[in-house]
Amino acid sequence: MAGRSIQDVLSPEVVLREISRIQLPGTVLSDLFGWGLASRDPANMSGNMIDYPLRDGSYDVFSRTKNAGTGRVPGTANGLIKPQKAGRVKFTIPRLAEQIALTDEELVNRRQLGQAVTVIDSMGENYIMRQKRYMAELVGNMIEFQTAALLRGSYTFDQVGDELRNAFTGGEETIDFQIPAGNKNQLDMLGAGAIVGASWATASTNLVNDVYQVNQAMNALTGMGVEHAICNGVTIQYLLNNDFIKAQAGTSNTPFEQFERSGPGRFTIVFRAIPWVKWHIIEYGLNLWDGSSAFAETVLIANDNVTFLPTPNPPWVQYLNGGEVVTEGPNGTRAFRSGFYAYGFPAWNPSGWNLCTVHNGFPALYIPQAIATADVVP
Repeated sequence: MAGRSIQDVLSPEVVLREISRIQLPGTVLSDLFGWGLASRDPANMSGNMIDYPLRDGSYDVFSRTKNAGTGRVPGTANGLIKPQKAGRVKFTIPRLAEQIALTDEELVNRRQLGQAVTVIDSMGENYIMRQKRYMAELVGNMIEFQTAALLRGSYTFDQVGDELRNAFTGGEETIDFQIPAGNKNQLDMLGAGAIVGASWATASTNLVNDVYQVNQAMNALTGMGVEHAICNGVTIQYLLNNDFIKAQAGTSNTPFEQFERSGPGRFTIVFRAIPWVKWHIIEYGLNLWDGSSAFAETVLIANDNVTFLPTPNPPWVQYLNGGEVVTEGPNGTRAFRSGFYAYGFPAWNPSGWNLCTVHNGFPALYIPQAIATADVVP
């Protein structure tokens, strides 16, 4: 960054490129679904996302069939069948918009953070970059929260002035992803009874059979199989200690064939007894509204919950990047910006800079049956 002007540092393309390469503390969920900040580099927009130009919208649902056509006796009339049902899902894309005002008096009279007092932060470039990263984290954390809420099936919000304070539960308004009731709790996915009939906390529970049944039900409902499971460190202990997991791995082997730490608060496991499912263990949380009176540290993946899903891809789930017209300060560029957009513009009286970030976007769950979240300690 040395040698660049403040105008260069704060140009939208530079801001977006710098921000999209930040390693945030917790983005496993949004990265797994293909819509984290790493997928939003303007030089390489390759994520599981689509731009949608309106605040309010809808998409149509016309499902394929698993029914086989019936035969007809020769010489008889065609059989009459009913048309395939069509549906429509309406949505409103939520918005984030933040701004930080910095004065040149602050920027030009400071040392670089973490350096000796003799190391001057030229025009505050180092400080500005840190503030840009802070604003990017706010966006990244919002997207991560939305993704965790998708796995839970819903979230809520309270309106306080112009603020919309998001929580998993307890708010005035509820956003429902329409996951069927049978795909929650003990997973009566096919209406034939609960798949999770006994607690996974008991070592003698045949949870391997439970996972196979979830996979069969997922195939019956969606035509897709289970490829990923998401839980936290408390829940993964039930699998590591399970008698059936260990027996099918063999007494001379570890119960897992792969155990990999991928960063702070996250790691992945592949079990020998269930080699076709990758388990993602998420330990981190976010500071979220509690649905009533305060912000509090909240884990994204609750104890005793396991979410099963296929590999995320556009046919069944996708992130809708909404947008809005952004004017980059007085006499600045005015254009429609989709999804996450960051920029800066100069201020005067007193002289300084305004750092701005807007984000419009929301996960669209086209096939709600493709997510099944179980309470494995009934």
